[in-house]
Amino acid sequence: MMPFDIIGWTEATPGTGTVNIAAGLGDNFYHVTGDDIIVRPDAHYLLGLFTAAASTGGRSRLRQPSLAIDYEFLKCCLTTDLDPIQGFEDLRGTPLPLIPNEKLNALLTNATDEDALIAAIIGNGKITQAALDAVNPTHQLSGYADTTITAFTWSPVTITWNQDLPKGQYAVVGMRVGLYVASIESAIARLTGLKGPGAGWRPGVLCASMEADHEEYQSITHEPWTKWPLMQEISFPHDQPPNIEVLMATTAATDENIELLLQKIA
Repeated sequence: MMPFDIIGWTEATPGTGTVNIAAGLGDNFYHVTGDDIIVRPDAHYLLGLFTAAASTGGRSRLRQPSLAIDYEFLKCCLTTDLDPIQGFEDLRGTPLPLIPNEKLNALLTNATDEDALIAAIIGNGKITQAALDAVNPTHQLSGYADTTITAFTWSPVTITWNQDLPKGQYAVVGMRVGLYVASIESAIARLTGLKGPGAGWRPGVLCASMEADHEEYQSITHEPWTKWPLMQEISFPHDQPPNIEVLMATTAATDENIELLLQKIA
């Protein structure tokens, strides 16, 4: 099973109508040109799309020069919505093809000039239910951080893990990230610091909102994309756990919680 990445576009005032959203600032992993992100050859299928806007919402589009038409999606939630599933289109089993090495443009059709976040999950092919069902987790690890996130910018977050793992190699088969801000805001997070073959990937999730500083999560009906297939590359040795980076709209978070579901593979 090949890994996947999560990438993002977010902007405070992109304009009104059908407008480009700027690629997240500070992306040191994907090649960015202007508002666009270049699609890598080994991650050229769209597995999921998340769209959020500050007040009016609207349709989102993904555009590439060689696509006959834009990929257009109606699902959009407010950036202050507790339930991110309302803005998430899950395409894991039926991914849409993208053009490798071409720029990928994200657009939002909105009624007002407002904060927006669009996130795409891209990989090398479909993720089947059978692949998800084949996972056999062995450990659950949690950690925390007190990093102030910069809005609209990928911000590195160093995690303090609550326990030490037994000696071995661990694949990440699930991930959950919660952020605390004064008001609920949409955000995405992805793993960093993976060693070996996994260093070339940045898988991640949509973030949940916490009630208070490192307290319980807000009540939501469903958190999408938190369970992953077994991907041998997305692993780490027991003494070198990963960190995360976060991209969020509007407001800066100050506290982060993370949970990793793990399967020991060596």
